[in-house]
Amino acid sequence: MNKTAQAQASELIKQTRARVTAARVNILAVLLTAQRPLSHQDVLTTLDPDADRVTVYRVLDWLTDMALAHKLAGDDRVWRFSVASKPHQHAHFQCTRCGRFYCLEHVSTDLSLTVPAQFLIDAVEITVKGVCASCLK
Repeated sequence: MNKTAQAQASELIKQTRARVTAARVNILAVLLTAQRPLSHQDVLTTLDPDADRVTVYRVLDWLTDMALAHKLAGDDRVWRFSVASKPHQHAHFQCTRCGRFYCLEHVSTDLSLTVPAQFLIDAVEITVKGVCASCLK
């Protein structure tokens, strides 16, 4: 496990004023070092396939609740998680063949949106769909 990512994860968790546990640190460290949003199974495989599945689910949900991670729903109905930027303002690319998500940090998410009166926008999600480089080979 990457010690730098673990130290960063520990610090981010401390900032929430919640308990710093090994599970929280390890799972957030996995997300910090990931090159793309990860499914629950991806996190388990990266940590240890024998890790407690329920604990991983609970920690991923906790990280999302604490705004340390965000989750994306794929067309396959599998949630994928990545570290949340503050605020989370980037688009995603989802491969229609393998289902993987990739963060598109340099795609503008500045949209001029108009919603009906008495509506409040909390978030906007932009997902571009196509075929990733690995699947094109």
